Amino acid sequence: MTATPQPDPTASDPELEEIVLDERRCLERVTQHLLTKGRERPEVHVIDYDTQLISLRDQIANARLEDVPPLVEQMERVATLASRQRVNVEGWVDPTSPYFGRMVLSENERTREVLIGRSTYLDTQSGVRIVDWRDAPISRLYYRYEEGEDYAEVFGEREVEGDVVVRRSLAITEGVLRRIVSPQGTFVCTDAGQWRRSGASTKLAGGQGAALRAEDHHRPGKLGVQASDGREDKHLKEITALIDPRQFDLITRPDAGLVVIQGGAGSGKTTIGLHRLAYLAFQDARRFRPDKMLVVVFNDALARYVARVLPALGVSGVAVRTYEEWASKLRLAHVSGLPRHYSDDTPNHVTRLKKHPLMLTAMDEYAQRLSQRIRDELAEALGSASEGEAGTALLGSFDPPKRRDALRPLAHRIHGAETQLKKLDLPGAARLGAESVLRRAAAQARDVVSAWAEILSDLPALRRLFQGNTDLTPAELERAHAWAAHQTGLVTEELEQRQEAAAERAERLSERAPRERDAGSAERYHGERERSERARSRAELGASEDDEQGVGRRAIDGGEVEEVAKLDREDDTLLLYLVQQLRGPLLRGKGGDALVYEHALIDEAQDLSPVELSVLIGTVSRARSVTLAGDVAQRLHMDNGFKSWEDTLAQLHLDHVEVEPLKLSYRSTREVLEFAREVLGPLASAEEPVATRAGAKVELFRFAQSGDAVGFLAESLRSLMAEEPSATVCLVARYPEQADLYYNGLKRAEVPFLRRIAHQDFPFRAGVDVTDVRQVKGLEFDYVVLLDVTQSSYPEDDESRHLLHIAATRAAHQLWVIAPGKPSALLPAELRERGY
Repeated sequence: MTATPQPDPTASDPELEEIVLDERRCLERVTQHLLTKGRERPEVHVIDYDTQLISLRDQIANARLEDVPPLVEQMERVATLASRQRVNVEGWVDPTSPYFGRMVLSENERTREVLIGRSTYLDTQSGVRIVDWRDAPISRLYYRYEEGEDYAEVFGEREVEGDVVVRRSLAITEGVLRRIVSPQGTFVCTDAGQWRRSGASTKLAGGQGAALRAEDHHRPGKLGVQASDGREDKHLKEITALIDPRQFDLITRPDAGLVVIQGGAGSGKTTIGLHRLAYLAFQDARRFRPDKMLVVVFNDALARYVARVLPALGVSGVAVRTYEEWASKLRLAHVSGLPRHYSDDTPNHVTRLKKHPLMLTAMDEYAQRLSQRIRDELAEALGSASEGEAGTALLGSFDPPKRRDALRPLAHRIHGAETQLKKLDLPGAARLGAESVLRRAAAQARDVVSAWAEILSDLPALRRLFQGNTDLTPAELERAHAWAAHQTGLVTEELEQRQEAAAERAERLSERAPRERDAGSAERYHGERERSERARSRAELGASEDDEQGVGRRAIDGGEVEEVAKLDREDDTLLLYLVQQLRGPLLRGKGGDALVYEHALIDEAQDLSPVELSVLIGTVSRARSVTLAGDVAQRLHMDNGFKSWEDTLAQLHLDHVEVEPLKLSYRSTREVLEFAREVLGPLASAEEPVATRAGAKVELFRFAQSGDAVGFLAESLRSLMAEEPSATVCLVARYPEQADLYYNGLKRAEVPFLRRIAHQDFPFRAGVDVTDVRQVKGLEFDYVVLLDVTQSSYPEDDESRHLLHIAATRAAHQLWVIAPGKPSALLPAELRERGY
């Protein structure tokens, strides 16, 4: 195939030269000014108003009634001063990367330059104006208007009209201008210091016959489009400069309420979520403290990536967790005595049962039945007094409120009834009976393990619950129940044995203590007691020494135990939900304070079940400041009960929340997006994504066997890494065994910078990563090669469609498909016909 001549990067380009010169002069002027002023600038004294506000708050809490008004007035005055200080104190500007956006505005025949950065720095005499993207009202112009557009905005009480003469986004690293994005094109500086015009624009423009075509800059059959930005470290990209008006509106939504963002791969869902978190923290730093915010991501690789991005956005110390890690730690802290280890072979039908939205109904109904039983017992204990004023007041203090959003956990209602009981004048017998009922009720509310076991082992109740539901067949439901009933039996039996053993040890020690009075005996007694307490602690945590070493265990009577009790991963969620419904809010650490987040960002929410989402949202304050980001087309788990945003929001009693769609896709080229959409087939959404650039065609290469494919890839990859040493390449197989095969072959072929990624341990550096599709969710690479896309690896089913879609949309610039054998029928027919 004849290669198409590529553009000469050294050819004269007056437009490029003019724009680059303009931006270089601006950067040199700003950098020199910052370096000079940094040496001359006097130290600014900042008053700690926050400490004063906290002190005044404490004084008000302990003050007499007549002293409160002047203290409140003083507090308001200090708050006003603090607000003014935050506005007037200029932030520190990093001279090596002072800004990422530049505008030239024309207002009333007056022109001014405004730079967009991460903090505010104003020096009108020298003409340097850097404004914070999160706070300055004028930053709205950068995100809402394009170059050449006129604007009309209200800043404070002043109406402002004008024109955006220049609007460009910039990448400045280590004081060097590396990239300019403008309506005229994208201009990139190579490692050698040469400026070139990027092969495709970052905007849809050109009209018929004018837009740049992939054939104009790429030779078919060659991996690589010279698209790398020259950075070896792929952790952090300048993403704040690329926020579009739609994204900016979502980021700056009010700090209360749920925001649900549906967007395809590369549409900026995670970008919006992280910038919204940074925006909220900047607007109200006291409320949105790092320890009051949570980020939940899909995998460990994304957790490490986000942990690196947040400090760059000015937010450090926020917990970034995978859901499994977060739930496991909380379950261990709240429900002691259960096994630490999880089953490795949980059947699919068991997972589908425990993650099913109907489990929310099952647990809610259990809590309601228990509540009604306690009320009936309380009324019976009161006898005739239940109809009197005092009895009615007691029962009323226990009854649940009618509004769902005002529901209180059962233990809180029991405590409220106990408090009310102390105030009421009741006959002696009625009081004693009520006290006895409430004591038993408090114990029942604490016993979430019994509740969990009863719900999962009650087959008739499960049958009634799933009647008419087709997600689990009757046979699957019975098999899932058999597994769960056997599992809960083992767990509860082991828990009872540990409790009995601990009680016997405590009894023996209490009997021996009075007889051992001499110093030696006392020392032995206390030593044995300490050892016993340590053993009891290990038992309560569910991890004996034998557990940790994986050796055979023995029962209390010395007999060998054939089966070790284990939990399924899904049990953590069920137990935590029951803790929330029966005991009350989850607790933070050992201090006993309620675990309440002011904001939670849940990324890739479509891969969490409604039960898991309910537990997470249950830890957020009443303001319900939550960002859910996801894409139904990128579902990795087909067994989690998440079918659509509408169904899931209804199951969470959030029907009123609207889903915010994102249509623009910034990561992948038009060709990659079209391929990924065709792969989805009937699962594709009605809203077609809009690509911001064109690129190389997706190519299919057929081989007789994997060995031929390895040889072909080895040659292509060696050439690519020689030409583009800073490129990131990912070879994605469906199964780990396939990834092992290709990795071993490419390693023998001496492909440089080759890595086998098996546990999401991506280094985010240039090189060639070989992995499977379940490792790459949420990540991005310059080039992606899909391995073994054959009919046997990707048959025509929903799961294969989702997985192939996920793998393909990891590609930013170019996508290859390798098929050693018959290509999958999921591939577009046109691609199968023209494949090499």
